[in-house]
Amino acid sequence: MNSMAQPTRAASESEPFKWLGSPVVVHEGALIEIRQHIPAFERRSFALTQPGEDQSRLNERLDTIVRLPFGKDRSFVPVGVVSKDYTLVPHVAVLDVAARALDAMKIPASNVKAELTITEYGERMALSLYLPKEYEFDPGDGHPMALRLECLNSVDGSTRFRALMGWFRFICCNGLIIGVTRSDMRRRHCGEFQFEEIGIALRSGVKEAEVEKQNFLKWRNQQVAPDQFVSWVENDLRNGWGFKAATRAYHIASSGCDVEVQGPFKNKTPTTIPVRPAKPVLGAPPRCKNLFDVSQILAWLAKERGDVQEQLKWREQIPELLKSLN
Repeated sequence: MNSMAQPTRAASESEPFKWLGSPVVVHEGALIEIRQHIPAFERRSFALTQPGEDQSRLNERLDTIVRLPFGKDRSFVPVGVVSKDYTLVPHVAVLDVAARALDAMKIPASNVKAELTITEYGERMALSLYLPKEYEFDPGDGHPMALRLECLNSVDGSTRFRALMGWFRFICCNGLIIGVTRSDMRRRHCGEFQFEEIGIALRSGVKEAEVEKQNFLKWRNQQVAPDQFVSWVENDLRNGWGFKAATRAYHIASSGCDVEVQGPFKNKTPTTIPVRPAKPVLGAPPRCKNLFDVSQILAWLAKERGDVQEQLKWREQIPELLKSLN
């Protein structure tokens, strides 16, 4: 097996996070190698096996989604209960359609780095495809950003299918979503499923990326005054993401290092509460100076959330939070 496909790790080195309560693992490698880490599923009637001669009836309105034997685990594992009109969208089908979308854009799959985040029993999957080097962008700080296609899917109805484009900053693993809705496709699992939306998200995202590059350059040229930043932290950010996130953002902006809030909270603000220094934030300057620096602080805080769903939700809120600093 190629060494690129080997890593099987918790999604966070220090504190593994989850996805709606389920542990997750991350696999990295070439697109063709990622496929081996995706289990198969099937739907079955929703029924019970009763002891002795006791009778049970099938539930005529529901089905069970079952993970088939996978790897060394030869068990059949039920992962969810869905309605009869639910459309089961296999993870491998999402991967295959994404590969065809790349091919249609003349992007060789061999040049694409893939990352698979998947839950313990495989019911939820996030597939990230990093476009080749020619699509990268240096916003002016010497730390390139990759253009990334993300596909999220579930087989148990817990997460809607989504295909979205965004930027990924290599040095600190921060992600930012492109802020144009056409590059964010989301669908419920019902009726006839339109897989071609992955290609739509990829094509429109690549096109919109040129606009986003100019936005990043504007952000780097837009200075943020210290008093303006403090007011934003203590009001907009505190109201949006809470006291602790606001405190961490203030100290990252002031020192380039994350912190742990020590308390007590009474009569304190995010800028005055006692803290303990934590890990340095890679790629963060010693002192935040512009709107781009702020965006990366927010992306760092979003990435540090303990749940995949929360990470995505916080990333989506970054553009709105930055508006009050424009």
